[in-house]
Amino acid sequence: MLTDEQRYVLSLLQKSFGLRTESAAIPEDTQQLLRCIQKNGILLTVFQSLPPALQEPLRTRYYAAVRQAVLQSCEGERVLQALSEAGLDCISLKGWELRKLYPNTTMRQMADLDILVKPYEYPRICAAMEKLGYRGDGESSWKHDSFRKGEVHIEMHKRLTDDSGAIQAWERELWSRAERVEGRVYRMAPEDFAVFHFVHLHKDFMNGSLGLRRIADTWLLSRQPTDTEQVKRRLDAFGMGRFYERMLHLARASLGEEEADPGAELLLAHAFTYGIYGSDRSYKAGRIAAMGGSLRSGKLRSAIAAVFLPYSRMKAQFPILQRHPLLLPYCWLKRIVRFLRGDRKRSRARLDYTGIREEDYREMKRFFEAGGV
Repeated sequence: MLTDEQRYVLSLLQKSFGLRTESAAIPEDTQQLLRCIQKNGILLTVFQSLPPALQEPLRTRYYAAVRQAVLQSCEGERVLQALSEAGLDCISLKGWELRKLYPNTTMRQMADLDILVKPYEYPRICAAMEKLGYRGDGESSWKHDSFRKGEVHIEMHKRLTDDSGAIQAWERELWSRAERVEGRVYRMAPEDFAVFHFVHLHKDFMNGSLGLRRIADTWLLSRQPTDTEQVKRRLDAFGMGRFYERMLHLARASLGEEEADPGAELLLAHAFTYGIYGSDRSYKAGRIAAMGGSLRSGKLRSAIAAVFLPYSRMKAQFPILQRHPLLLPYCWLKRIVRFLRGDRKRSRARLDYTGIREEDYREMKRFFEAGGV
């Protein structure tokens, strides 16, 4: 059962997208209401739909978020142009493209900008970014690299997911369907962008987070002219077909287009509780629940998996295994050394599952079931 504050926030979302003319009655606990808006990453989305009395305490944060959104937009275009001039093919990802579906592009908050690059030549990328005043981490990672300049954070992606098999084959193919925008800047085909959205959403979902911003993104994406049968077939092949259906129902129910079933109500309650980024507890409970079995065995397997990745992910992190699988023990050792050389306090925290209780585990199992996982 949703609280008055939560129902009010949903009415704000609906009003922001022109689905209703007025919000629900303002609840008594306005502080809880404002925390809920910020926790779910929808301040830019609903601010203009708030009455003046509720806008006032958020005004400073709102203008700071607008400033960041405009800065991200300007910097993002400069980065794409620089990569293109360096002879690198690039595709903008995630929130950067999703914001174009909103009534106004500044209605969608972003923590960072994500770009897929091909060919992924780290020295050339670093040189292009340094000319624009960005600084990287100094060593290329296996999946994506981070570059920062002031408030702007750019993630350069070598690949989109941790997976192999059908998903990796799809990743390689999507470039052939991408539309050239300008120079060497491309845009994913609508169906591929929808597939990527749900694949990424599935990853976050399995890590225990959801949030209203992702639900709003899903609703806006569902209204675009897309070959939905093609999207569904592709996600079915990834084992995510049921998840796709459940997320569509959740989005439509949240925006008032369908009557929420019990599963959607449970998912909404989870979104309100943990917000857009989840928590350490929801992340670890999600890891354990994904392992299957009992709580005790799931804790042990999750701690082991934090160090010893599945073979498919080891191949992604150590491409040499594609050609020389017998080098797996060497790659295990290399990963363990990296793990131990990192932040010790953080490493211990990643392995500590003692705070996860039986009720946390069961709650996450219900969450997964409601989401079609």
